[in-house]
Amino acid sequence: MKPLYFDIRDIFKTPRLALSGKKIWVHLVGLGLGGAIYFLFSYLALIANGQTITEIWNAHFLFPCLWNVNLPISWYAWLIYGIGLLLWVIIFFLASLAVSRITYKQLKGDEFYSSGDSVKYIKKHGTAVIMGPVSILIIMAFFVIMAVVAAWIAQWPVLDILFLGIPYLLYFIVAIFVVYTAVVFIVSLILAPSIVGTAEEDTMETVFQSYSTLWAQPWRLVFYEAIVVALGAIAAFIYSYVMIIGYRFFNLIFGQSWLMGGKLSRITEQASSFIFGVNSPLTPFISKVFNLYTPASLGMVRPLYLTSTDVITIVMLTLALLIIGGSAIAYVLTNFSVGQSLIYIILRKKKDDEDLVERKDEDELEEEEEDELLEDTDKTDDDSSESEEESAGEKSEE
Repeated sequence: MKPLYFDIRDIFKTPRLALSGKKIWVHLVGLGLGGAIYFLFSYLALIANGQTITEIWNAHFLFPCLWNVNLPISWYAWLIYGIGLLLWVIIFFLASLAVSRITYKQLKGDEFYSSGDSVKYIKKHGTAVIMGPVSILIIMAFFVIMAVVAAWIAQWPVLDILFLGIPYLLYFIVAIFVVYTAVVFIVSLILAPSIVGTAEEDTMETVFQSYSTLWAQPWRLVFYEAIVVALGAIAAFIYSYVMIIGYRFFNLIFGQSWLMGGKLSRITEQASSFIFGVNSPLTPFISKVFNLYTPASLGMVRPLYLTSTDVITIVMLTLALLIIGGSAIAYVLTNFSVGQSLIYIILRKKKDDEDLVERKDEDELEEEEEDELLEDTDKTDDDSSESEEESAGEKSEE
């Protein structure tokens, strides 16, 4: 890996660094796990709202969404649905931490740092990624609650002088701080996985670095983020279009009349209808962006005949298409995670003059400690062997 320039040139490495099997795999696993949890909680929410599983399946298939229901939704259904969304977001943060760590190790020259190693890192440092933004929210909530209490007390005569008139300038300063903290909260949502993944920071340091980065490098942060978004959009479009071309080429070969012919159409259209069908929210986007129209996207009805082997094949193709489509989304997320890692490494160098890539991380420090222990053990063994030889020599002289 070539050394970093610590400027805008490094940001353009994002799509190439993101095009990595293990990084895409990490986000793909996160998408699968988060999507499964979201699917379960969404169905539970709709069931709690009074719908049957059959009604939900016929309306939503694999992409249930409470916003796509033409029925009144109870508060507890929204609560269940919100828990599912929150868990999915947490899983995304942890997956982003893993990708950030893999990227950081790659920049340090360790190409063999695996996804399994990143999972171990998550177990050790994952709490800071979640609690960093949560801590900033708690800071905001504290000042808002104090403001509400002060406003309630200031309703009464005399107390309005003590709790409004005298400390008004202080309130004004605190209000600006709360607004600034709200922006810092957004920054922490974006950078927290990178802060923890590259600098190995804990919760308090993650909060501090979020404040510090926004304060010291606001314009570079905004400009670099815009570049990452633009590069990610272009790279994701190319990646997705390659997937579409591969899908079409496969169907072209297997769909020849003297090969599978109509059987392939019958199977693939049914499999894709669960993902790219009339009731799928993905249909309008895929149709417009990639100009991909199939009978399934136009609301294809179930074929008149399906054999038992057709049904099994349809299930397997549906899973395969989910993985293929998920990999395109995972590549988008990988671009985001890699881009944030590069941005934070650059900004850390700009604001603190600290090269995180050259700095020894905890793994390297542990290896050094192990080597020192081994050296000490070897020295002890050598000393003991020498003393034994000396004592044996003395005995022989006697």
